[in-house]
This record gives sequence, C-alpha cells and structure tokens, in this order.
Amino acid sequence: MKKYLYLFCLLISTLMCSQSKYTEAQVEKSNDPQVIANFIKYNPDNPKTPEFKRKLYSIISGGNSAVAKPTIKPLTTKKLEKDIKKDLKDGTNDKNKQTAALLTHLFSNDPNEKEAYIQIENKSKCNLIVKISGKKFYNLTIPANNKNFIMVDKGTYKLTTSVCDAQYSSVKTVNKDIVISLNYHK
Repeated sequence: MKKYLYLFCLLISTLMCSQSKYTEAQVEKSNDPQVIANFIKYNPDNPKTPEFKRKLYSIISGGNSAVAKPTIKPLTTKKLEKDIKKDLKDGTNDKNKQTAALLTHLFSNDPNEKEAYIQIENKSKCNLIVKISGKKFYNLTIPANNKNFIMVDKGTYKLTTSVCDAQYSSVKTVNKDIVISLNYHK
C-alpha cells in the first residue's frame, strides 16, 4: 500500500511541475518574458504558441522585429495607376536605370571603381526586407524564392533581416561584387 501511495505522490508532483503556472489569458496580458517563455515551454501545441513566440521575441529584441518584416496591403487600381505614373519618370523606369547601371558596372573592368554589386538570393518561403547599413543606408526587398541586387559604395556594411522569424545579421566588407544566399531550415 505504501508503494502505491509513494507512486501516486510522485506522479502527482511530476504532473504539477510539468504544467505551466500561467493561463493563456495571463500570457496575452503579460509583457514579462519569463511568463511567456514558461507558457511556450509547457504548451508547445497550443494554437496561440506561434503568436506568443513572436511576442516573446519582440519583447526580448526591444520591439525592433516588426521593422524588418514586410506589411501586406491590398492593391487598388487607383494605387497601381499612381505607382506606375510615379515609376515612369521621364519615360523611363527606375528599375531599368538600375539594371543599366548594373550592366555597365559588370562590363567595366575598372578596378578603381567606387561601387560594388551585392546580390541577395532569398531561398526561403518568406518575403524579406534586408537592411544594409554602413556609409549609406539601404533597404532591399526580396520576394520569396527570388533574388534582388543593389549597387553600393565600397566599404563595410551590416546586413540584417528576419528570415521567416529567424534573425540574420552579418558584417560584410564589400570591396568587390558579392552574392549572398539566405535560406531558412526548420
């Protein structure tokens, strides 16, 4: 009989220790990282766990994570027409000018050129906005499973982005053309 009592007490204490001390409602209202982390740890299958993970990351990182993520808004016909008119300055498209500048750079063999080409390949299923900060500051948008490029002045730059909620940060010395591939592995 004592063996069963000890076993029962052990089982009850294990169950009590393995459950979160906090309810879903408490976690929603809380800004305490320990409360949120405790709930996530003991309730990984809860439907709101991904939301709580984003909230925890936002609290820990100081709320800067939303800046690197794209916002998606519906596109109206008027907005599209306005963007096209804005994009077509002097009868030429800005993207075409950027492509022409890149081709001129690539075919030029001048080693004293002050600019370098950075191409970023996004091999993830998430859209990216890569912040490039150094001598100048750039934001480069890259759609999912796609690539984009930018011409920058040669120098040292810090590249930061969020690849499907996984943070990427790297310091690169850009003194020649480079290609960077970003991927997300679960």
